[in-house]
Amino acid sequence: MQSHAIAHNRVRAIFFLHGAAFSSWVPHIPLVQGRLGLGHDDLGGILLAAAIGVLAVMPIAGRLADRFGSERVVRFSGLFYFIAVGIPAFMPDYLSISIAMFSLGFSGAFLDVAMNANGLQVERVKGRSIMSGLHGFWSLGGFVGAGIAAAWFALPIGNELHLPIVLSQFLIAHMIAQAGLLTDRDAHDYLARKQDGTEKSAATIKDRNLFLMLLPFGVCAFIGQFGEGVLTDWATVFMNSELSSGPTLAAVGFAIYSCAMAATRLSGDALVTRFGRVQVLLTSSVLASLGTLVLTFSPHIAIAWLGCAIAGMGLAVILPLLLSAASQATGKGGGAVVSIIAATGYSAIMAGPPVIGAIGEAAGLVTAFALTAMFLAMIIPVYLLTMRSRLQIAGNG
Repeated sequence: MQSHAIAHNRVRAIFFLHGAAFSSWVPHIPLVQGRLGLGHDDLGGILLAAAIGVLAVMPIAGRLADRFGSERVVRFSGLFYFIAVGIPAFMPDYLSISIAMFSLGFSGAFLDVAMNANGLQVERVKGRSIMSGLHGFWSLGGFVGAGIAAAWFALPIGNELHLPIVLSQFLIAHMIAQAGLLTDRDAHDYLARKQDGTEKSAATIKDRNLFLMLLPFGVCAFIGQFGEGVLTDWATVFMNSELSSGPTLAAVGFAIYSCAMAATRLSGDALVTRFGRVQVLLTSSVLASLGTLVLTFSPHIAIAWLGCAIAGMGLAVILPLLLSAASQATGKGGGAVVSIIAATGYSAIMAGPPVIGAIGEAAGLVTAFALTAMFLAMIIPVYLLTMRSRLQIAGNG
């Protein structure tokens, strides 16, 4: 079996490229809105098409990753994803862009589930928490992708050239990185050799009522991912429309948000080890809610950037913390854990934006963002009511 360090670095690269590609598309959202003359509800509608694509893939992505190997699903889903990201920016009307957004959501979620499943396998083989760090590389990729977009928009170069050029480079890098991923077969063989009586007992527990045991993790993941989806798809629109920032300054705000997420996630595994999952989860909820409120009521673009930074810190480790804890609490890795949590959590990152679009059209974006901030604080009562014992089982690892 190949070196664990090589496999770890390769899955890091996959996360980085996924984030870089997605954040390369995000700054084009207000440009597409202006070009097609879309209202907030219309924009929410095309984002809903992406959400439907995410929901459509959830019942099958985890199963295919477990059946054929997460490394194989990463390889082939990436081929479609890096092409699908660039298509919506060139669609001429509402129907065609909705179809393109469905394809983006479908292929992006397919790759997302598979790379997280592969990451959990690497984590189990290494015997220590790495999921926050992997998501840190996703956010680092988001920072790089958004930064490239901001620089591109500021230069006298056609915006229509941005996505085709950068995505072609990302696709080549993806094909190189995926060749060194840890195979599920190698992970299973390695773990079987290490298995002892304690691990066998955990396997017996996790086979009973797996869905019910993971449901609280999924609810918290839904809340966190809802907020992340709103900030990702609507923060640039909010700054552009409510603060008249223009596309360049709005892209800078999104880059700051992505940078804050990356920095927090890259240190997230150490924070969990030092302070414990409970403290990190509850603090994250508070910061995510506070940052969204600061952005919502900011009187100036600089204050909005501060809100983006705080929100990015708060949202950073919620999902990877929950994935890692769920895997440890059940003794199960791979596509099964990811797909169950993704059924609630990952769908929210796409479902949140269209909901906010509808609220924004009816009551204004300020109201929509304020409601999002309140919703993010709901992780705290969910933990108090349902998750204490489950996180104690997961420990701090």
